[in-house]
Amino acid sequence: MRTAPFLFTKSSRRLPARLGRRQRRGTQRGVVLIIALVMLVVISLLTTLSIRSAISTESVSGNVRTTELASQAAEIALRYCESAVVQINSGTVTFTVTPTIQPYQNPPQWMSSTVTWDISPSNAFVIPATYVNQATGTATYKRQPECLVERMPVVTAGVLSNTSTYVITARGFGPEVAAIDAARSRPQGSEVWMQSTIEIQ
Repeated sequence: MRTAPFLFTKSSRRLPARLGRRQRRGTQRGVVLIIALVMLVVISLLTTLSIRSAISTESVSGNVRTTELASQAAEIALRYCESAVVQINSGTVTFTVTPTIQPYQNPPQWMSSTVTWDISPSNAFVIPATYVNQATGTATYKRQPECLVERMPVVTAGVLSNTSTYVITARGFGPEVAAIDAARSRPQGSEVWMQSTIEIQ
């Protein structure tokens, strides 16, 4: 007796092959998605780091700028008071206002306490605004720099010198420091100190 041929042999061989191709395609799509997500995370991290670096650089540049401006203000105050002392000793004063020369104290006033500077009234001399800010436009400095001129005796071999020696201490403020108030409150912000000693025969 003859048996009928098995008709599903051919199709049964094709079925696993199709399933295998579908599985491989699905696996490839999953890998692409994972790689894309990883790349997205990496790009996001790099972007965040770049933004933080830019902000940090800008902050450092801003601090350098305010410090430089405070240094310039202190330099202006120092040069102003030095010129004023020379004029006072020569008897020819061209400045409208000049600092008062303080007598010698031990310890000197400039180093004894911040109260010497931040108290009302104070012996510190405030530089006129016209010497630090331009006449036109927005003022760069809200608080003008200050200086303190003190007489300093010089003793050589036990003998008091006849020369006039002065210690000039100046401090300047950055543009972010608020204007001085009636109580001469302690300034908040960048502050630079400079000092010089001049001797006049």
